[in-house]
Amino acid sequence: MQNQEDDAAVELDPLPIVKSPSEFAGQQLFIQGEDWYNNAMLGWTHFPWDIYAAGYKDAADVLVQALIHSQAPLDSVVYPLVFLYRQGLELELKLLLPLARCLAGKETARDLQHGLMPLWRELRQLLEQLDPRADDKELPAIESFIFQLDTIDPGSFAFRYPINKKGEVSLPELRHVNVRHLSEIMDSVFMLLGGIHSWMSEMEQNCGYC
Repeated sequence: MQNQEDDAAVELDPLPIVKSPSEFAGQQLFIQGEDWYNNAMLGWTHFPWDIYAAGYKDAADVLVQALIHSQAPLDSVVYPLVFLYRQGLELELKLLLPLARCLAGKETARDLQHGLMPLWRELRQLLEQLDPRADDKELPAIESFIFQLDTIDPGSFAFRYPINKKGEVSLPELRHVNVRHLSEIMDSVFMLLGGIHSWMSEMEQNCGYC
């Protein structure tokens, strides 16, 4: 009987005991621990853009699942959630652009800006050059979503800070975000971009000049 009561208490209060910083005094922040299953590996790939972009999207997916199951507060977690989607999208575009330029015979460039639409406009132009399709519906659709996100957050600051560099409110007109709807659209966007990446990678392997 006592064991059942103890088990019930654990289920009702599963939160771990948070230690004070002094209990970790003198320890390094980043280590390789003996609990190997908790050790994330860095620097193992020669293509970091791919894993960086995927990482932000994966983190967004985890947050969405937590929100769906009421394991995280919706009104606060929405900010990092949208930022993760935006950052993942920016990195995905910066992953695709160099390959598209190479396949189209264009010069390489360093993509240092944070605006989504300048990156997308160049990528779309290159994609239409590589594979012209007069009746394509996907590129205009994805452009609409990228434009909306870029309009709300043109510099990748709006969901990280409540005010911008001028001291103005970051999101003065945005009042509601349906995270289920947002996640479904972003899943479709990342799926299409992933397909484009696979297509261009196959083309690059066949051509062998990138």
